[in-house]
Amino acid sequence: MYRVLDVFAGAGGMSLGFAQTSRFNIGVAVEKNENAQATYVRNHEHTAMLSDILDITDYSLFQREYGDFDVIVGGPPCQGFSNANRQKNHILSQNNSLVKKYVEVILNLRPKAFVMENVRMLKSDIHRFYCSHDDGFEFERLGITKRDETICILNTECPVAGITDYVFDRPVVEEIILSDKAFYALRLFLKNTSNEEKRGKTLKDKGKQCIKIIALMSARSPQIPRHYVAFEQAALNAFIQFAGEEISFDEAEPWMTAYINVQRLFLHAKELLENNIIVDLESLRSDHRGVYVNVWSYSVIDYISKRLGESYNISDGVLNAAWFGAPQLRERYIAVGLRHDLGVKSELPVAAFNVEDYRTVFDAIKDLESVEPSFSMDEPPLVLPHDYPTTELTEELRNSKRLTNHIATDTREVAKKRFEALQQGQNFHDLDLTLIEDTYTKPERTQNSIYLRLEYNRPSGTVTNVRKSMWIHPVLHRAISIREAARLQTFPDSFEFIGTKDSQYQQVGNAVPPMLAIAIATKVAQLLDACNLAVNEQGGITYGGLVNDRTAARDDVQNPIKEHSARDDRQEVSV
Repeated sequence: MYRVLDVFAGAGGMSLGFAQTSRFNIGVAVEKNENAQATYVRNHEHTAMLSDILDITDYSLFQREYGDFDVIVGGPPCQGFSNANRQKNHILSQNNSLVKKYVEVILNLRPKAFVMENVRMLKSDIHRFYCSHDDGFEFERLGITKRDETICILNTECPVAGITDYVFDRPVVEEIILSDKAFYALRLFLKNTSNEEKRGKTLKDKGKQCIKIIALMSARSPQIPRHYVAFEQAALNAFIQFAGEEISFDEAEPWMTAYINVQRLFLHAKELLENNIIVDLESLRSDHRGVYVNVWSYSVIDYISKRLGESYNISDGVLNAAWFGAPQLRERYIAVGLRHDLGVKSELPVAAFNVEDYRTVFDAIKDLESVEPSFSMDEPPLVLPHDYPTTELTEELRNSKRLTNHIATDTREVAKKRFEALQQGQNFHDLDLTLIEDTYTKPERTQNSIYLRLEYNRPSGTVTNVRKSMWIHPVLHRAISIREAARLQTFPDSFEFIGTKDSQYQQVGNAVPPMLAIAIATKVAQLLDACNLAVNEQGGITYGGLVNDRTAARDDVQNPIKEHSARDDRQEVSV
């Protein structure tokens, strides 16, 4: 059997698919989320579990402790900086560094093969990295293309003149920025007092706390420009006078809002500094629209293909889970890499189902229609009846007499009226305005997946956290249960999810459908078998049916760049 390391393992959908082929042993898994970790351990009891991939830094020690791996699989989260920019409090998505960490792990542990799973849009332009001083590889040599990007670090006119002279001066930034506790308290005070209904209670409950926080602030040192100090004193005095009910909200609000905005500006600058992002200070500018600065960026997919492409032959593309038997239209980016020295070209699995043959929601959950779900997490597992509508998929997934996780969100009266009003295939936008006008301020911007009643005769859309999306059973006026969502993901009934109700829904939505994982694993096993065959034909030494790791030792690698690349990547990720 081939040995696997699963990083960013989640609840274990990828591991389950690999294990179900009976060709792989999952030696070690890495997962940080405690609930997902508990689920993984419950269902993969012979796999060693580690909590944080960032803790893997000494690769020689790691290999001495956990051995070598034939395959590394993983789906590192990657939001892309364009998505992160939409967040009010962050310029960067910290998750993006995890993609680099995944590359680092592969280059240092040098498995025979790797599998990377990610969002379908990974190849799009929104998935890019900002260039940083920590990037330990050569862009020009690898042919990685950089481009200029403009970052908005304040999306309104800056109230302080000349701030661009010192907004990236690290000592000044570190002194000006408030502690997290102080910033949060002042921001929340402003937010809550902006609401007239909450204003009186907020002044009574938080006014003295606000004054105390400001009173405890240290005096500014001589390194802070005088015009900034004058602005800050005026703004903080507005907070104090309003909190003490000496001036009105209308008088204080412009100063308070300006101060919170300037703090956000410095927080964004600090974020770029702490992540060692290369900033073009000559481009720094401030106008009536905001404060802007230019950086450089490069494509995530370009980085992955060229960094790993030096050592691995990579085949990648977008696969749909429905192609491999899942009753779900779920498209994911998949890359399969084989080490160059093994002499076999990488391939992706070929679709086994055509559009007309796709499995449906009926195939997955019809047999549970008469099984009443629980609404409480404290209820024991259900005992399934012997008689039930069978489908080919039901026969594969209904592998336990006990049904765990058949738990749904209890439906309130308003939601139930919406459920009753929707037919199969309809969603929030098909509801009468009288059923939504008191709930959503901008209903026209609501996604089509919200309040979606599933159709029995079609595959579902991409399963996410269906509790948040309020997915509705095809014929019953209730939400889809955790188990029904897991069936759509092709988890068998014997697979038990652990944690809070929302966490279980989220674990299911985040998972790789096991049937998709089986198809990938089957292809990887075929490729590794071909590698072993090629080595045997060349007189290579084998052990237990696998190539002995000594035949692919680092000293034997033809390309001298590989050693250099692995060393560079150890310093590549900033935590």
